[in-house]
Amino acid sequence: MNLTFKIFLSSLLLLGMHTNADDILPDLIVNYGDFSFINSVALGFDYVYFGTTNGVIQYNIKRNSWEEPLTGYPGLRGRQILEVKAAHDDNEIWAKTEFGIFEFNRTFDYWIQVDAFPADEEFSGKHISPDPFYTPPVGYNYFPDGTLTDVDGRNYPLTDILDDGWSNLWIGSWGLGAFHASDAILRLEMLKYGLPQSDVSTIYLDDGRLITGGESINSYRPNMAIFDWRQNSFEYVESGVILLSGGENIHDIIADKNYIYAATDNGVWIIEKKSLKLKDRLRRSSGLPDNQVSSLLLLGDTLLAGTKYGVGIIELFPDSAEQGLKNILPSLSIRVLEKIGEAIWIGASNGLYRMDIATGKLSLLSIAELSETSNINDIAFYGSKAWVASDDNLISIDINTAEVTPYPEVYSYGFANTIAVVDSILAVGTPNGLLLLGLGKKQTRQFFTKNDGLWSIDIKDLIFDGDYLWIGADMGLSRLWYKNPAFQR
Repeated sequence: MNLTFKIFLSSLLLLGMHTNADDILPDLIVNYGDFSFINSVALGFDYVYFGTTNGVIQYNIKRNSWEEPLTGYPGLRGRQILEVKAAHDDNEIWAKTEFGIFEFNRTFDYWIQVDAFPADEEFSGKHISPDPFYTPPVGYNYFPDGTLTDVDGRNYPLTDILDDGWSNLWIGSWGLGAFHASDAILRLEMLKYGLPQSDVSTIYLDDGRLITGGESINSYRPNMAIFDWRQNSFEYVESGVILLSGGENIHDIIADKNYIYAATDNGVWIIEKKSLKLKDRLRRSSGLPDNQVSSLLLLGDTLLAGTKYGVGIIELFPDSAEQGLKNILPSLSIRVLEKIGEAIWIGASNGLYRMDIATGKLSLLSIAELSETSNINDIAFYGSKAWVASDDNLISIDINTAEVTPYPEVYSYGFANTIAVVDSILAVGTPNGLLLLGLGKKQTRQFFTKNDGLWSIDIKDLIFDGDYLWIGADMGLSRLWYKNPAFQR
């Protein structure tokens, strides 16, 4: 495809943008997922590309580091990349999905569908068969047919191997992601990148890094990642002295200076930050009302855990040998715990409670707009207002005046599953997409779905971070540049 035709075609596309996937602004959304299942590898000049079941990811050869995945640009139909190819100068990348072959041009920053790949002689590198003598990473065995096996007998075949002609082998696997090896040493080096599993149900912002967790679909990779998005690097939690099961769902995450705490189906994980290994686990035997933990809150050395049967209050580092234990609201299922001012707000299965921290006084907030039979899904606080999302309403409460303001517009999109607020913007995650509401004098409403670049419309958690809004969903993690100058709110 010559340059003149590309410019002509790009002009037509830009003029024709209205309400489909081509409306996506470049750099507006970037999606991150489980990139461990790789079908194909391609080589450019500065980059090596891996075609995964969740899009194309790119590794900078000169810098020895990952760069942002090519997952937020318009035009590409389908996430599963069956085959990927790249031009010598990296300006064009081609990807085959179940919907056809698509070409990405770095000059125009979007994908267009084409009839076929260019001729093979236009591509760098040589695809080769697995060598029978690769040295595997620690914890794995390697078999001559090109299969890695872990200590539990699970197999991870090598799916594509590309020799770049400069003593480097770039390797894709099915389940362990990307590898690099020297053709002289043949030692497999894991190039870890992406989420350990697809679902992101909770996001915690910890000193600029994101800690994510969610529902688990397999039992060998705990679904928790520490993502330094500015460095574009991922770290993962591992078992320590205590066995860490990858099959447990993670519902909430908090952290202090030394530890990460995760609410799971089987108690609370306590993970040492320095080693990222499980140090301890709290269960009913530790004083929790139940092992099914859905929410957490830290007050100094006191941990509050919302469970299926009330709130458990545990002193993490007591002076005496006995831990201080206390349970409140034992007949209710607790969904949310939030500190607002000098009180703890508790979202329960029958409404909203407020507990004064100093006195311990607990009261049910009588609010006409909240049904006593409705679950409280989320609580957010900003300025002098608290926002409360339930199965049947979304409201704000002025902390000083107790004035209640409903947001009935959310009804058009289902219900508010999660909320986040900053300045004059209220972000609402629904089962059908992301809703952004302008709270200033100029009240605005914008709704985002797959047509706008999101991988999923089932929004589970939201958190603002500077110019960006991070979005957790059942298919991965998305970053929305909501302060993009070209993005009219």
